[in-house]
Amino acid sequence: MKKIDSSKLKKGDIILSTSVEFQSKIIKFFTNSDISHAMICVANSSVMDSTGEGVQARNVDKMFYDDSCAIYAYRLKQAISPEQMQGVIDYVRSENGAPYTLAGAMNSVILPGMKGNGMQYCSRLVSRAYASQGIMFTKNPDACTPAQIQKSNLVELIPDAVATVTQEDIDLLSRQGDTTILFRESTSKLMSELKNIDSSVRVVSDIHTSLLKNPELDDSIASALKRTGYLNFWEVEVSRFPWRYDLTTMAQFYHSGDEVRKSGIIDYCESTLEHEACGDFDHWGKMMLVYQDLEIRTHLQTFALFKNLYMKLAFGHQERLKCARTILKLYGQKKR
Repeated sequence: MKKIDSSKLKKGDIILSTSVEFQSKIIKFFTNSDISHAMICVANSSVMDSTGEGVQARNVDKMFYDDSCAIYAYRLKQAISPEQMQGVIDYVRSENGAPYTLAGAMNSVILPGMKGNGMQYCSRLVSRAYASQGIMFTKNPDACTPAQIQKSNLVELIPDAVATVTQEDIDLLSRQGDTTILFRESTSKLMSELKNIDSSVRVVSDIHTSLLKNPELDDSIASALKRTGYLNFWEVEVSRFPWRYDLTTMAQFYHSGDEVRKSGIIDYCESTLEHEACGDFDHWGKMMLVYQDLEIRTHLQTFALFKNLYMKLAFGHQERLKCARTILKLYGQKKR
């Protein structure tokens, strides 16, 4: 088996892949390509794509591919400004929960001039994200295929981005699981309930518009948020890796381990600070301020719930940074 080496990825990188599913074979046949799916890196090992679950986040470190499946990582040949790249990422994140269209994916092959709607499929999501910043992989982003992205003269292959899955990778996945699965499940449940409350809601961020127009829906939407577990998905990560959030626990975890564990902790701390420098987690603090303002203006409990969610995420991240900086100061030089 093989996987993408997330250490080689940057925000905005595009992962193109395939599977053994019948739908993938159809797409590959009609596009004369060896790939059928597109994802985009939004931060660290986090990627987003559009599948039957809708637009969702995934952990590329936990995605293993059969050796027979093609998988590549691509990057823009010409660097764009940080503001443009953030615009690309913001677009993708704003589409969280957007419904999937199988018909759109299939028709993109035979109807290159079709006009899209609010539904997404994998390469439409990626193409629209870049088109929002004036970067066109094809004349019509609504009908873009994975093969068109791959063949675009705007991207180039990232060398050595594909790695062999090791037994350690398999064991780690077995022990830790994939927490993004829980987030996807809670998002799918939330979107299902939201559509019953207000059929105009297409993505999670549409809650803003819905409530500002219909504040009487506040109780129903707040109950849906609580009932689906959307507000608590982050707790799984904290419970599985408590040492990342507490300096004493991290130090004890470091000293009680062998050289492999110690090296892994140092690598984790360095990676955490590198991603902080890239602004990969800035959106949590920004979203907290957005919802804080909405709560003050409207006094709606839904906005208060979102504010508290992002406050906890932002606070937890600051704790991770404090721990990482201290551990590197104490032990980083010794290991290197």
